[in-house]
Amino acid sequence: MINKRYILIALLVLLSACVGVTQPIKFEGSKLVTEDVYLKTKETNGIVLLDVNWGRWWGCGGYENAQLISLAFDRLPMSSLNNEAEPALVLHSPSRLAVRPVFINYAYSLEPGEYAISAFSIKAAKSTSSVDFFTAQRDTLYSDGKPVGGTFTVLPSKAVFIGNFYLDCTYSPTLWRYHPKGKDAFGTQIKEYAARFPYLDLSNVQFRLFKTKEFGHDYQLVP
Repeated sequence: MINKRYILIALLVLLSACVGVTQPIKFEGSKLVTEDVYLKTKETNGIVLLDVNWGRWWGCGGYENAQLISLAFDRLPMSSLNNEAEPALVLHSPSRLAVRPVFINYAYSLEPGEYAISAFSIKAAKSTSSVDFFTAQRDTLYSDGKPVGGTFTVLPSKAVFIGNFYLDCTYSPTLWRYHPKGKDAFGTQIKEYAARFPYLDLSNVQFRLFKTKEFGHDYQLVP
């Protein structure tokens, strides 16, 4: 029997598919945390760490290749669930043509609170001349005013790692949240963040993954 979870994921993307749109998510990308911003906000804000792989996945869900191109999150509660409302955090692929298939480290200073995924866009190519864009937005990632795609929490003066975002290609191309497996792998990834953002205090990063039933599996580090 086909896994019902994958059927739901495929329907979620296909129902919100936007074909032929050049920029499915039009919001401006959020700025990475700078040393100046960090020093000014470290007592009130939290630091969110995540990786994103913007590279192509070849042979993805019946397509020649697919590529995650945008990702957005809301800070809850949202006063408006209109798809045009500005998200709290937005990430875009640096390119749609020449992106290495590797995970890139990101760090952001965010106000404390709960955040929910509000949009993502995927470019899926059948060939060089036939390209589709799949976009899921608030009209499918919220139900009865509540987020159904997944959430993460930010605490003041704390750094939290929420996962590695890429694609799943089992059926239709869709978003998927991955994670390092084990303390050693997690420690290696934290060293990468420390090298890219040397001004951040990452001595006690919390491993608290983006919580989702649709775009990833539960996982906790073994003490």
